[in-house]
Amino acid sequence: MDLLFPACALRTTSLALAATLAGSFLGVPTAALAQDNLSVRSVVRLPGETRIEKQGDLHFGDILAGNTGGTITLGVNGAVSTTGTVQSLGGDPQPAEFVITRTLLADFPTYSGPAGSDSVLLTHINAPGETMVLRNFTTDFNRTIFFGLPAYLFRTSYDFRVAGTLDVEGDQEPGQYLGFFTVTIDYD
Repeated sequence: MDLLFPACALRTTSLALAATLAGSFLGVPTAALAQDNLSVRSVVRLPGETRIEKQGDLHFGDILAGNTGGTITLGVNGAVSTTGTVQSLGGDPQPAEFVITRTLLADFPTYSGPAGSDSVLLTHINAPGETMVLRNFTTDFNRTIFFGLPAYLFRTSYDFRVAGTLDVEGDQEPGQYLGFFTVTIDYD
């Protein structure tokens, strides 16, 4: 199929192009030509790159401190146990969940924290003087498959959980408490 343009349109375009070229050679200012720009994001993942991503926060759910306090322990399987007058009221308690991405049979991750002896101070979000201590961290990172081999060995994506025990004072100030801990994975 042939496209037909009116002769005057072609001539106008030719004259405009000739005027632009002549102006640029002679140093005469000419009208600017329109230009569109588009930014594009580029993402590259290099082979052998290993990373960790948080899938969910450590959440003890809703608790009632009682008059003498105690502890609430959350297991990596989501099981909750309490001591003293502390009661778990539900509210979807869950361990923190992470996933690592690794190169199969090329890098070998080792979990190095937080460990059982580490502790983190949680602070009331509206009353900074009110705190609780998170301690006795546990993880299922080192679970095994057949013959005692690490569960991550034949996987490029591996999920694991971190949990712990929360010390709750008697008549602890109601509200939300916030604290941070760092999960460290070393690669050999």
